[in-house]
Amino acid sequence: MTKKIDALILSAGKSSRMGFTKALVDWHNQKLIQFQIETLLRSGCNNVFIVLGHDKEKIIPYIQKENTKIIYNENYTKGKSSSIIKGINNLNKNTNNLLIIGVDQPRPIKFLKKLLHFHCKNNAMISAPLNNNKRGHPIIFNEKMFPEILKIGKFDDGLRTFFRKNNKIVQTIKINSEWTHIDLNSNENLDKARGLKLI
Repeated sequence: MTKKIDALILSAGKSSRMGFTKALVDWHNQKLIQFQIETLLRSGCNNVFIVLGHDKEKIIPYIQKENTKIIYNENYTKGKSSSIIKGINNLNKNTNNLLIIGVDQPRPIKFLKKLLHFHCKNNAMISAPLNNNKRGHPIIFNEKMFPEILKIGKFDDGLRTFFRKNNKIVQTIKINSEWTHIDLNSNENLDKARGLKLI
């Protein structure tokens, strides 16, 4: 891949439904935040930006220093949109494309490589994985979309309004994998995901 793709991990929320900090969940012999950073870099992302808020002091020791940047969102209680906006406003100036992923959305390297390759090959403005005719995560945005994304703070439903307005330019790649829609937002989902193979 010749185009520069950076990643933005959203890890600022309180994880109130889980009862513990998601970034520090034990996941395949390491903390989830470590897995996410390592996997994104190995998949081809140049840099990984991590938006922190709640429990940031506990998470920071598990973040490697190479090719990463920590961004603190002091307004994390205002929701995910505030972290996305904070993240985009603190990217490197040479970030051409951005993959946005929640810390609770781990994906195998093979999965991410397919999505990254697809985005670059098609010069896409927005790329998303597809499984069972339903879009999933993560999503990659071209830098030309950043000004539009920064407007999501004005919408009650954040990115959903953004996608309704820009649905026609979203390009999808079929990735027949349960990982497309995995979100570790409950203990039940966490147990299910731990039973899936990282391929």
